[in-house]
Amino acid sequence: MSDTVTWPSPTELHFSRFIAAPVTLVWRAHTEQGQLERWWGPAAFSISTLELDVRSGGRWKFIMHGPATQPDAGKAFAGPPTDYPNLIQYESVIPEQELAWSHGDFETVRFHVTTTFATQGEGTRLETTMRFPSQAIRDATATYGIPGHASSMDKLEAYLRQPHHELSFTRILDAPVAQVWSAWTVPDKLMPWYCPRPWQVTECEIDLRPGGAFRTLMQGPEGERNDLMSCYLVVEPQRRLVWTNALQPGYAPAGKPWCTCVVEMQAIGPAQTQLTARVLHADSATCEEHARMGFPQGWHVALDQMMAMLQS
Repeated sequence: MSDTVTWPSPTELHFSRFIAAPVTLVWRAHTEQGQLERWWGPAAFSISTLELDVRSGGRWKFIMHGPATQPDAGKAFAGPPTDYPNLIQYESVIPEQELAWSHGDFETVRFHVTTTFATQGEGTRLETTMRFPSQAIRDATATYGIPGHASSMDKLEAYLRQPHHELSFTRILDAPVAQVWSAWTVPDKLMPWYCPRPWQVTECEIDLRPGGAFRTLMQGPEGERNDLMSCYLVVEPQRRLVWTNALQPGYAPAGKPWCTCVVEMQAIGPAQTQLTARVLHADSATCEEHARMGFPQGWHVALDQMMAMLQS
């Protein structure tokens, strides 16, 4: 499909697009790091996420990498490789209905965007309105914004035709990397925050070495129990943890594999840590089931609990 472009007011630009995929999948493609990085931006552009927290008041901080081509005045997005800082600050996040945000670089807000998601037959209707400070800025942006939006939507449609196995996000934490590592690897420090309340971790076993055990018993407010045993695959202190429940401790095969988790930490100065979490599933159905359970919202709630613990 193609964009329908209208000009609702002197300072607005509107795009309407039908996407041949269910609204749940289109929403997830707009809100999960592992998916956004596979389609966001015009053809030949790519992005690297520095931080992603999709909720009202959260933000997405990323670098857009320009195409590695020679200059060509006949192409809207040709030119030498260039990096563009981008900062999206979410103003409204209504799951599977609306995303509203301001968009600019790391210093200046340039325009505001609202995208609504609506089921239409077996697909999704996206309505996106961009609002600018003036008509002159709108008109200047439209010269590259209209073909750029069409190209990006084409990439989204192509991406949604592929299977999806991964959930992920990146977040900046106001704590030194040593404290964050400890909160992930010391049982007494992991148990208070690792699952969103009113659920709680009542038992935890950590044998911090490749082949070692990572077990948590989570209990819900009505007696629900989730006892998960995993095996560490990679342990790189203050840098990287990888574990999987496809294997039991000692690398013994597990009966019902579900996912493999990768947590990466990078110090940003002495007092901040960039944390990236990736969850890899065996198939798309398992990935979608995990998404319906509340990923990544549940992870962000848990990390809020971790930060409260570290700062107390």
